[in-house]
Amino acid sequence: MKSEHGPFILRVFLGVAFIVAGLDKLLSYGMAQGMFTGMFGGAGAAVLVVAIIVEIAGGLALLTGYHTKKAATVLAVVILVAFFKTFGVGQAPHFIGTLREVMVMNTGGANTAVNFAYFAGLLSLVATGSKFKAVKAD
Repeated sequence: MKSEHGPFILRVFLGVAFIVAGLDKLLSYGMAQGMFTGMFGGAGAAVLVVAIIVEIAGGLALLTGYHTKKAATVLAVVILVAFFKTFGVGQAPHFIGTLREVMVMNTGGANTAVNFAYFAGLLSLVATGSKFKAVKAD
């Protein structure tokens, strides 16, 4: 397997994941709006619309290889916001428990481990880009 296949695999997986996340918010708009209003107050509906657009457009960009580094950078910011809005620092009884919540699995209901893994994959794409089967390689 060639070295450019790794970023391609990440691109496809993360692209599909973000498209699904955006479409899920769109198709379950009422539920998502309640969740976003709980996190962002009166700006929740506007933030939700931006999240839907960014997740679907960013996912399509990753999937097709269109400006991979830029798309991955924007999506990494989205993941950081999601991470900090959903992770309760200090809820675990000790530091190793906190690391477990972030890196391995969560028991508090948030998707912190998934967000952490997605963030790592996106940072990899920010660093390397993806030229293999890319519409607009960077």
